[in-house]
Amino acid sequence: MLPIINFQRDWLSAYFVFIIILIFIPVAIYTKGYIMEYKKHYSVNYMLLLIVLFVASMIGVVVSNNVISFLVFWEIMSISSFFLVIYEYMHKENLKAGIFYFVMTHISGLFLMIMFAFLYKYSGSFDFSEIIKVSANFTTKQKYIIFILALFGFGAKMGIVPLHAWLPKAHPTAPSNVSALMSGVMLKVALYGFIRVIFIFLGGAPLSCGVTVLIIGTITAIFSILNALLQNNIKKLLAYSSAENVGLIFAALGMSMILINYDLKVLASLALTAALLHCLNHAIFKSLLFLNAGSVLFATGTKNMNELGGLHSEMKFTAICTFIATCAISAVPPFNGFASEILILRSFIEAITKVSNIWVIILIFCCGVIIAITSGAAFYATVKSFGITFLGKPRTKKAEHIKKIPMSMNIGQGILAMLTIITGIFSPFIISKISYYTNGLFDINSKGPGFKNETEIIVFTLILISITLIVYIFNKINSLNKKQEINDTWACGYTNDEPYIQYTGSGFVQPAAKIFGPISNYNKKVSYKQKIHISQTTSDIVEDYFYKTSLKAVNYVTTKILKINYGKIQLHILYIFMSVIIALVLVLKFV
Repeated sequence: MLPIINFQRDWLSAYFVFIIILIFIPVAIYTKGYIMEYKKHYSVNYMLLLIVLFVASMIGVVVSNNVISFLVFWEIMSISSFFLVIYEYMHKENLKAGIFYFVMTHISGLFLMIMFAFLYKYSGSFDFSEIIKVSANFTTKQKYIIFILALFGFGAKMGIVPLHAWLPKAHPTAPSNVSALMSGVMLKVALYGFIRVIFIFLGGAPLSCGVTVLIIGTITAIFSILNALLQNNIKKLLAYSSAENVGLIFAALGMSMILINYDLKVLASLALTAALLHCLNHAIFKSLLFLNAGSVLFATGTKNMNELGGLHSEMKFTAICTFIATCAISAVPPFNGFASEILILRSFIEAITKVSNIWVIILIFCCGVIIAITSGAAFYATVKSFGITFLGKPRTKKAEHIKKIPMSMNIGQGILAMLTIITGIFSPFIISKISYYTNGLFDINSKGPGFKNETEIIVFTLILISITLIVYIFNKINSLNKKQEINDTWACGYTNDEPYIQYTGSGFVQPAAKIFGPISNYNKKVSYKQKIHISQTTSDIVEDYFYKTSLKAVNYVTTKILKINYGKIQLHILYIFMSVIIALVLVLKFV
């Protein structure tokens, strides 16, 4: 008899449980102050209950040791996150985004149920440990089937292109503390599932599967960050950025899968270590960025960065935390994003020197170059977000008259900011711990991959801090006996330094918009009444050309089907009977 509750006790589950709890604690502290905004119109206890259920279900997914409990917790995770997305149900766009997310998450669940049905057919068991025991006997065809189903099942949840369309809809509409959990943690749960199925159940996959994952990850990364770059909604920008980071992790997983096929186990371990490290680092800094966005929304009432500016003077602590997260996501040393991204790029560079197939080498080189460009574009996008929001002067009254941020919100942000710095400085030791387990997965006895000198980042950090302190002290001493003069900034002949002279988010990215605008259906309109008004619109080309076209096709088919419904009970019974026969045939054939 299959036990419904059977817990997984391996290192991979422990690692992802650690990530979930690590992010949940500061988000929970932040939530204490953030929910005050909702007390007038919504039930606070309802949100808290859903958050607890959501986090508990994610832990349930990663500790499950059999198919039944995995799918039950996966469904609870999906349902609870859906209700959190539509928490502000009074807004019509939130309901639309929630329904879209609901459909996508259940498409994901459908593929996973089919995948586990095939695993049961091949292994004769729902228990994960039993599946692992017989997985060595799986044929190449069986591995392809499991891989394709896992790709769609977990891919729809983690937001890889073209299954990402729910991300830029659900994240901006969900409360910011929920967005932090969804982006920082839920996407990682989907990555956990993919890693467990491919690397532990199957022990790797055919070369073409690894190539597919590498290409999809690279496309996801570059497509998402170019879309992020052209957004003016802070949370929508962060949503696309989340998909970009998932793409980086996915590309690293694809690299590891490729290297397994060439029996380059040490390099495969390096790539997998890089992916797992970025799971942790992205969870920390992206959760922090969503909490920062929530603080800005709480204080000003808007997510449009073109309506903001000058917030650094009134929201100093939030500005500092956002700056730290911006440095981390831009891979600036010694913050944590640098360590994992440099490790991902290192796995690409070393793979080029070891792989024997020239076509695979060309592919790795091209994907590596694109990922490097993606990192540069990420820097561009996040500098835009931070600069337009916090620097300069307030562009509207919303940015001038702000509400005070509760202490609990600052504490939550502060904890994640500290974690961003700590996990960056001590990343060599974290890499060493992760690689110890990834080496065990690949049966490697040598020391795991890491930095050549495990103290180099710490030394670099100490030097950086020392230089900063020396410069600061020198400036203070130098200015003791000098009278400071404050003059207006040179503005190319303009004497009135008005807020509208500043860069907007739209203006800041105009060079990129001219080149990459078609990727996000970028359109700019100029109108003139009493003043010149410039507006821009963007849309997701995958949604426009794939999802909307598919919906039109479905609508056309259902319209035709309606014509065969004559309202006769005998006809309905015949339809039911035919459906049962088809279902029985499919069950007998595939199970």
